[in-house]
Amino acid sequence: MARRLRQVTTTVALAALLVVSGCASENGEAAGTGEEEFGPVQVTYLTGFGTFGREAYAYVALEKGYFEEEGIEVDIQPGGGTIPNITQAVDGDVEFALADFTGVLLAYGNEQVPLDFTVVAAILQQTVFSIIALEESGIRTPRDLEGKTIGDAPGSFGPLLFPAYADLAGIDAELVDVDNTIPPPQLPVMLGEGNVDAIGQFLLGKPTIEAAAGGREAVVLPFSDVLRDLYGISLVTSNRIAEEEPELVERFVRALMRGLEDSIADPEEAGRILEMHEPAMDGSVAAQEVVLMGPYVEPPDPLAPLGTIDENRVAQSIAILEGAGAIPAGMVPDDVITFPLVPGHDG
Repeated sequence: MARRLRQVTTTVALAALLVVSGCASENGEAAGTGEEEFGPVQVTYLTGFGTFGREAYAYVALEKGYFEEEGIEVDIQPGGGTIPNITQAVDGDVEFALADFTGVLLAYGNEQVPLDFTVVAAILQQTVFSIIALEESGIRTPRDLEGKTIGDAPGSFGPLLFPAYADLAGIDAELVDVDNTIPPPQLPVMLGEGNVDAIGQFLLGKPTIEAAAGGREAVVLPFSDVLRDLYGISLVTSNRIAEEEPELVERFVRALMRGLEDSIADPEEAGRILEMHEPAMDGSVAAQEVVLMGPYVEPPDPLAPLGTIDENRVAQSIAILEGAGAIPAGMVPDDVITFPLVPGHDG
């Protein structure tokens, strides 16, 4: 991480030097980007799913001034899941939003959202969606889910993907009741009170769920155990913004990736910053989530930047979902990703 941080810092410093030395007018005034006259660009950003420790990196980027350095003023709002987040981005209610990439493929392929959106970065290089139960439930393996109720949130992609997961895990999806009417903040509460047997949740949320359950041990069934090639959380925007304001997208992604890198390097600091902005959050629990997040942030290629997306892997993900009957045939990676805006794209 230190190597990449030095690269990012050097790149930002060089960019600033070029702006100062190469963009000045003859009378010595900076040409700039118009921010001096019009002020920073105001954008709204939706987290993936409520406000949990895994969202800390956006607040880190905000607190450390990374967005401000890029001429952006950000309003961070809690998201409601993949489908609602994409819909709000397309409708123009927000400029940027998080969405689980597998959910993106499912929603696009089945036309469950307006299709005028695109992915511009991968926050997590592998899916972290999982089913989490308390140890006392007796759930240890996917087969133990048969005859049980899984709680999930409206708009979550989990219920969309569950049939494919069940098929590959060797269980009968018809024997599992999935209730996707529960608001995201209520999921740990419902689990702790025994109102559901398990919940659909990112595995990064294990510390938060155990805290909500009074310290009782949680059991995690990661979807990545059977769906190994799927990307995790991704950043989406509307096609209009990607096409008409590509520099804004690049600046936003650059700032967000700096916040992500700092968070993984110092989870305790990330937790403190999140709690400072969201006092209802426990900074120490948030830090534990960030620690769990670390291995999923790093690209397989150590030389690749954070946020990168590999086109071949995306094609494999599409093939997996097509093979499971989760989406119809015909989708290609360019349908859902604007590769020229993705970090590390080489042309």
